[in-house]
Amino acid sequence: MKIHLITNLFYPDELAGASLYTDLARFLKERGHDVRVTGTFSYYPAWKLRPEDEGVSMREEEFEGIPLRRLKMYVPAKASGLKRLLSDASFLWALATKAKFPSWQPDVVISACPMLSQCVAQRFLYVGKKVPRLLIVQDFVVDAALELGMLNLPGLSWGLRKMESWSLRSASSLSTISPEMLTKLGEKVSPNDRRLTFIPNWIHQSLSGEIDRQWARRPKRETYQLLYSGNVGVKQGLPDFVDSFEEMECGWQLRIQGGGAERARLEERTRDCQDIVMADVSGEDAYVASLLKASACLITQQPDVSANFLPSKLLPALATGTPVLAICEADTPLGREVSEGGYGAVIHPRKVDQIKATLQVWKNSPESMVALSQKARERSEFFGRERILTTYESELSALSTGQALASEVSDFSTTVPSQSS
Repeated sequence: MKIHLITNLFYPDELAGASLYTDLARFLKERGHDVRVTGTFSYYPAWKLRPEDEGVSMREEEFEGIPLRRLKMYVPAKASGLKRLLSDASFLWALATKAKFPSWQPDVVISACPMLSQCVAQRFLYVGKKVPRLLIVQDFVVDAALELGMLNLPGLSWGLRKMESWSLRSASSLSTISPEMLTKLGEKVSPNDRRLTFIPNWIHQSLSGEIDRQWARRPKRETYQLLYSGNVGVKQGLPDFVDSFEEMECGWQLRIQGGGAERARLEERTRDCQDIVMADVSGEDAYVASLLKASACLITQQPDVSANFLPSKLLPALATGTPVLAICEADTPLGREVSEGGYGAVIHPRKVDQIKATLQVWKNSPESMVALSQKARERSEFFGRERILTTYESELSALSTGQALASEVSDFSTTVPSQSS
């Protein structure tokens, strides 16, 4: 197959979808497909272009034999709601004018949302060519931005939601990463003949290999250490948790290593906090080492964000057998996954006393932490790379040839029935 992958995050970006979509391209290339990638210049999670990319409008590269076209996108110094919208618009314009590879037409296009620009652009790239398109919904970015108050311009919410819905409906196939998000996706688009499937994220190859390398000689876990590692943005609500954590005086240390829109605010807030340590984003080897040392992995989520996303930092925690403290609402994708998996605790962000009590229980019962660790490792098998990426390959093949739903042969996919069935 000839496959065109469109993604804003790609190597050498770190965290979130960068590792996943780099790994997906690599996997499809290794399977013998003609894969080409259109993306932007590296900026994540620092929200800052690298010096060598400043002022460059387009660059043709290769990544492990994969043709890669990088397009200029506006990257704001401070990623506020309106500036992110402008960033999205700039990437949409770049995709609309320069995304395609000359004298080459794919059999299928694969793109991902959280950026609305990618969601919109997939509709226009091959107009009249009947190229099927798979859109992976990683994040309901419009709902998250509006619910968190990141965009408060009058009339804007209606227009953005209409644009998102129209873009989603235009795709040939839609997949998303949790059952709760699949239900929400079905509510946004009328299924009819459209493919709507649940295919989870996966533990990518380099991370899995690094964990295998370190597992045999893993150190003893640090006593009473919470680790937060990943994007530090508005939707995570980490600054609010930091305020609560400092008041608890629970005898635990919180280590935060990450970057993002809220990084500067957190650094200022934690400067004089003895129980909170700020560190930079680390390489994969150091990241795995940090997880293997930590008592538990902290994953925070703002309340009232509904079923908009499932944090990508969950999977490395599972793969390293690190118990999870999920600070979120119970009915979110994160809350349900942790509760049903039984490898951690789910506590509402506003229930500070319950958070403190849980940390106290974990402190006094190290054997319970061992049991949670075992369950985390067991659950990580569900997110195995080979099985999930083979399913994506099958779905792309089915789309390109007009075959029946590839998800029918998957043991984890759920299909939303059409309204006429």
